[in-house]
Amino acid sequence: MTKTNFVLSLFIGLIGFTVIAQKIEWHNPFPQNELNSIYTTTYKTDSSGENNYVFEIKKNKINVLFDWKGDKVPFALLSTTKKYSSFNLELEYKWGERKFAPRSEQKRDAGILFHINGDIVIWPSSLECQIQENDTGDLWVIKGPKVSVINPDNSETLVDSSGEKEYMRGVKFANNENKGWNKVRLEVRSNKSAKFYVNGKLVNEIVNFLDSNGNPLNSGFIGIQAEGAELTYRNIKIQEI
Repeated sequence: MTKTNFVLSLFIGLIGFTVIAQKIEWHNPFPQNELNSIYTTTYKTDSSGENNYVFEIKKNKINVLFDWKGDKVPFALLSTTKKYSSFNLELEYKWGERKFAPRSEQKRDAGILFHINGDIVIWPSSLECQIQENDTGDLWVIKGPKVSVINPDNSETLVDSSGEKEYMRGVKFANNENKGWNKVRLEVRSNKSAKFYVNGKLVNEIVNFLDSNGNPLNSGFIGIQAEGAELTYRNIKIQEI
């Protein structure tokens, strides 16, 4: 190999390495410090002005409702400021002690929403990986999309929220939750597929995402929910593919 060819090969190799390095980079898609106006949240403070916050951001940790004053809370969603298409998303969560009306007698509940489109409301048009006591990893298809669930026997079941029922559920394969901290991983590939993992175990898989008009649903915002229970999200990171 000539010196010129060697240098050229080395240059091409460095470019390839740089591209790979960029693809595997992880970052936090949510704010690193306090909430501010560029991060979209459906609810921030109560009408009395008592400085009640649903979400409190501390570095790579998001506390939900830990300093809430009172027994009743609004539900809320904290969303990213950009849309994502193909990505891996990881986070850990842990429940707190308190539950609030109107869900004070129900399971502790939250969720990760992705491919959010349309208005950023508490339950926007989206796909959801449920985070709920004994139900983490369930699928919810919300307000328009339709997907196919891959069953354990490799058959497919259509879950369609474009009709009269706007909230459609697909139950996970098995429960893999622990007491204390739990790790959730989503592997989303545009409109083609998504896999939900809980503590390293695959618990749900969906394919072929369409919007309410039958067009490919290939991207959207990502959001995390607060639905009336204390919890902490931490070590949140995303890797765009």
